[in-house]
Amino acid sequence: MPAAPPVPRPIPTQRRPQPPGGPGHTRGRRPGSAPRRPRAVRLPVLGLAPQLLALSAAGVLLVAFAYAGGRTGAAWASTAYWVGQVVVYTPIVFRLLSRRLTGVTESFLLAMGLAVNQYMLKWMFSPDQFRFPDELQHWLSTTIVLETGRLFQPNSALPVAAHFPGLEEMGSALVSLTGLSVTDAGLLTAGVLRLVFVGALFMMVRRAGGSPSLAGATCAIYATALHYLFFNAMYIYQTAALPFLMLAIWATRSWRSREPGYVPYAVVGVASVAVVAVSHHITAMAMVGTLGLLALCDLVFPATHKRRSALALAVTAVVVVVAWVLLVANEIIDYLGAPLQSMLASLTQIFAGGGSKVSVAPGNPLWQLGIQAAALLSLLVLLARASWVALRKRERDAWQWAVLVGSVAFFATSGLRFVGAQGPELAGRASTFTYVPMSMLAAATIVDWRRGLRPHTWPGPLGRLTVNARWARPAPLGAAMATLLMLAARAGGWPPYWEHLPGKYLVSGFERSVVGENVTAAWWTGEALGWRNRFAADLSGATLVSTYGRQDPVGEAADLYYDPVWGLRDQQILQSLQIDYLWVDVRMSQQLPASGVYFVVDPKAQRHVTPVPLENLVKFDHIPGVNLVYDSGNIRIYDVRGA
Repeated sequence: MPAAPPVPRPIPTQRRPQPPGGPGHTRGRRPGSAPRRPRAVRLPVLGLAPQLLALSAAGVLLVAFAYAGGRTGAAWASTAYWVGQVVVYTPIVFRLLSRRLTGVTESFLLAMGLAVNQYMLKWMFSPDQFRFPDELQHWLSTTIVLETGRLFQPNSALPVAAHFPGLEEMGSALVSLTGLSVTDAGLLTAGVLRLVFVGALFMMVRRAGGSPSLAGATCAIYATALHYLFFNAMYIYQTAALPFLMLAIWATRSWRSREPGYVPYAVVGVASVAVVAVSHHITAMAMVGTLGLLALCDLVFPATHKRRSALALAVTAVVVVVAWVLLVANEIIDYLGAPLQSMLASLTQIFAGGGSKVSVAPGNPLWQLGIQAAALLSLLVLLARASWVALRKRERDAWQWAVLVGSVAFFATSGLRFVGAQGPELAGRASTFTYVPMSMLAAATIVDWRRGLRPHTWPGPLGRLTVNARWARPAPLGAAMATLLMLAARAGGWPPYWEHLPGKYLVSGFERSVVGENVTAAWWTGEALGWRNRFAADLSGATLVSTYGRQDPVGEAADLYYDPVWGLRDQQILQSLQIDYLWVDVRMSQQLPASGVYFVVDPKAQRHVTPVPLENLVKFDHIPGVNLVYDSGNIRIYDVRGA
């Protein structure tokens, strides 16, 4: 008989290894004991950030009421404005300097929340439209990019902007993705860029070894820069470049602090350098100077690291910026040449003993000038103390010396406000960059204030008094000093004192010159007359016809308005400048220019004592061959092609 088939063996199954102690046993727990509870998730400690930001938001609401009061001419509006500014700022900086600050989460949240609230102050000044000339120029550039689908398109309002299209690329991309208007997309883009800049500044200080309190205090003190509140939050190409400048510096510090895995930081640094180079010329120059200063300090004060990240990025920045200027944006050389020549001429006149032209334009109130002087003096005291400590300790850290040199540069550029008619504007724009090291130095000195005031430093009863007194603690003393800096920045920065609040129309008043009647007239020129006509106009008119009307503005025709009688000289000016139309605002006969000039190129700049006579402005009605083609009451437009 055949043999029985073999019985198949069961296929062994793979079993999970049992923990020691048999089934049901849990590692680290005895059999029969209760199971462990899952580890609790730790939430970030916010401290008092929500409450303080709510209080700061109440200050934003108070400033909003002040803006509304300014539009109606209310007497209480100015007081509400200044009180609101203090409520927005002071509680935040007091907490950032307090020893009870809970940590990096609370500090970062306070710094970013302050940036949001202060951006709201700028947005509420004009929530419906752009009013500052630079914003209108970039509004036009973004509109042209959307219409043509191409970059580097000519812009008669600001020709140099065509060679730095970084901001327009961001704004047009947001419009294409969301369907928002150019104005709404510009406001959103500028707000996001502001937050990126503050966040990058915070992380840069942290990477440099700063505590959470120091990083937050640096951001809060930088918020007292002259152009921080308005100018650096506008939809302009400098706003697009500033965050990437800080990212380049952050990458430099991160690159040098970690030897392995440096490639990501190098990529961020090189990419940031490229974005700055194609976004804004002044920021690109500041970037080259900053990275060059860091590289120089690294060479003078060598550390233990072998990789020269600052030197590598500095060389990269020089190559990229020079290549972009020479190959793409060569017009920038002539564009920057005019203000530099004017400044050099003013300096030559001062050193030659001739003095500078005396301005009769109205200046800030005396109390605001006093606050500005006190703020500069307090910063000078902080700089002197930090320099003395560095020399006494024979400091060898390259970054600390770079901060000191940058702070000295801040005071050097502050002196530009006394050089020429464009001095105050140049000083404010330079402070955007030089105030970064100054704010780091001021924050570090204030945070370290209590440790610096020791009995052996200040002998006698004064030393014991300063150590034990409450006012010597960083929070109250530092918050008071930071508030003083903030008030000085609002008084002497942008916007000027005469337009802290919205209000009635002002001749040559920048934002307060953009009113419905002027905007309607500018729109009409583009729709009825076509684009790219040669338009002579005053300062505000040139801005509006070049943006809303897309005309070619002529700012050198001031003599046509100043001459009381039309003559051969005016005819020659008309022909040499190839002027097609004249924009005449009769309100120039009723008001002095708020900014000190009536025209882009004004031979009487800062020296006007009386308005332009009305006869000078209405003489065009009686010139043969000149036709009045538009009249809104205050705005008159003349066709002078037949003159």
